[in-house]
Amino acid sequence: MDIRIRKAEGEKDLSFMLGLGRRLAAVIETGLHEPAEIQAFQDAFSAVNLRNPAAGSLSLIAEDSAGIGLGFLHALPGADGITGRTIGYVALLAVTEAAEGTGVAKRLLASAEDWAREQGYAALSLDVFASNHRGRLFYEKNGFATETLRLVKKL
Repeated sequence: MDIRIRKAEGEKDLSFMLGLGRRLAAVIETGLHEPAEIQAFQDAFSAVNLRNPAAGSLSLIAEDSAGIGLGFLHALPGADGITGRTIGYVALLAVTEAAEGTGVAKRLLASAEDWAREQGYAALSLDVFASNHRGRLFYEKNGFATETLRLVKKL
């Protein structure tokens, strides 16, 4: 598959991201948040990061040779939880169902790693929901290791 990675821009890209955000939210199961809350958070996050991006952030679209969207990624500067140093943070990564297993997510993640190196960051971090088994396995296969576990209790 011919995959092109480009910077995201405009309402057409946002519409694509919002559609994939719904797919991403569908794999998240928590006892604390309702699916609609998760979806609203992801939609708002994507909109802000595309319309008014934070300084130094990155939003990418993966597409095929015909310009059909295959996936997206948002990354931004973040703080290392131990040292406080600025590192790269992958906030969202999603691919279409048709793009699963084709290397699209790997290419998006590699682009984020390149961006983080260009910024001089010593690390790239991300969060993944415990219920996202496929995502967790993907990240582990790509060199990410669990550093902390966040536990939540609904009261």
